[in-house]
Amino acid sequence: MKLLEINNLHTYFDTKKGLIKAVNGVSLSIEEGRTLGVVGESGSGKSQTAMSILKLFENNQKIYEGEIKFEGKVISELSEKEMQKIRGNDISVIFQEPMTSLNPVFTVNRQISEVLMLHQGLNKKEAEARSIEMLKQVKIANPETVNKSYPFQLSGGMRQRVMIAMALACKPKLLIADEPTTALDVTIQAQILKLMNELKAETGTAIMFITHDLGVINQMADDVAVMYCGQVVETAPVDNIFMDSEYIHPYTEGLLTSIPRLNTKRGEKLDVIPGSVPHPLALPQGCKFAPRCKYATEKCRNEEPELKEIGPNHQIRCFFPVKRGGNK
Repeated sequence: MKLLEINNLHTYFDTKKGLIKAVNGVSLSIEEGRTLGVVGESGSGKSQTAMSILKLFENNQKIYEGEIKFEGKVISELSEKEMQKIRGNDISVIFQEPMTSLNPVFTVNRQISEVLMLHQGLNKKEAEARSIEMLKQVKIANPETVNKSYPFQLSGGMRQRVMIAMALACKPKLLIADEPTTALDVTIQAQILKLMNELKAETGTAIMFITHDLGVINQMADDVAVMYCGQVVETAPVDNIFMDSEYIHPYTEGLLTSIPRLNTKRGEKLDVIPGSVPHPLALPQGCKFAPRCKYATEKCRNEEPELKEIGPNHQIRCFFPVKRGGNK
């Protein structure tokens, strides 16, 4: 059953120079208990899509078109007061940088307990006991001590575990993880990814996992949505992206070939995608990826492709998807 459905979502920033189309016609869904990996370079619209779900907007930002459904209910039309009941309770977020997400002047207990008292109606003593229990659940060795600590007294890995504990405190049905391991070293990153997979198996929480790293997606996701310039350019089960499908989007191919591999020889150069993501106020005509695509034709530069089904649960936004092996 679909837990979350996003249909033709357009989220724009209204600036003095014009509308910035941060999310420009995104459609995707997340099944109950599954992990959707959302991948793409910086500026592709991943985080803005996620923030649109909870309507965590800047003053000059809003949804211009489309709808977001959660458990069959259209939540994109809810008021701020109604959204406050959903945030942290039914849908929680783990942000990219825990040091800026946690309040430095409040203890860990104060911050986790606040969520529990607000959404679960627990008293102060019950919330403190539940806070310690959550710290144990995310495998913090000395939960009683950490519960009384301030964020600046903890390491980056510990702070991220605290963020996960806070996000899962109310047993949400959907967890949005916005690049939760970017600021961590490789060893701690592996521990956090393993922890999230274990907690997902225990709780059944669906996850929207946002990252720029397809290698992480391979470890975490059941399904994948590849984004570019505020649009979804490919969606598929994770195995289709990495091996099973006959066709692939040129952008997805570029992301895959830029990943370091075990058989990469010393001094061997990795493949790169030429150029950079275009400025949102100067998007190209036609296919948004055409200026960087080695396969682009005149049609690609002049006409914009639609997201089309090319196989079971596999959609690609491309006139000429790449055939595995490098041929169009």
